Amino acid sequence: MAWANRDSWAQRLSTLTQQRLAFFKQFLADLVAGPYDAVAVDARIDGLISNNPVCVFSFTSCPFCKKALDKLDALGAKDVAVLQLDKEDDGPAVRSRLGQRTNRTSVPAIWIGGDYVGGRNDGAPGLLPLDDAGLLVPKLHAAGALL
Repeated sequence: MAWANRDSWAQRLSTLTQQRLAFFKQFLADLVAGPYDAVAVDARIDGLISNNPVCVFSFTSCPFCKKALDKLDALGAKDVAVLQLDKEDDGPAVRSRLGQRTNRTSVPAIWIGGDYVGGRNDGAPGLLPLDDAGLLVPKLHAAGALL
């Protein structure tokens, strides 16, 4: 789990590949997904995001995902929808579509109150940067995820 820390080599590599190879990562995500019904996958994604105060697209073995979920749990966030993409038949298609929406194929992909906030450490701006700025708890309250 230590390699999911903000200052880890894995985080630096993830940031570098996102900055320099996003197009290639999206190409691979699309290739792995194969043919699928984009309208149906988008509808599934939209439903999860709009019907839950917090929505996390994740992989079961991803330490970044586990730590993001641990952070939300530690704050007492409720009604967190988690879609484990590696457990879903359409997981590769969902990942491909998420990449099209966010320009990021990495997980976790986190939405709070319908807004994409990024991953754990980075993104738009990311879960921990939101917390560092004092904006995470108010955002969770506004979304109805905290009492």
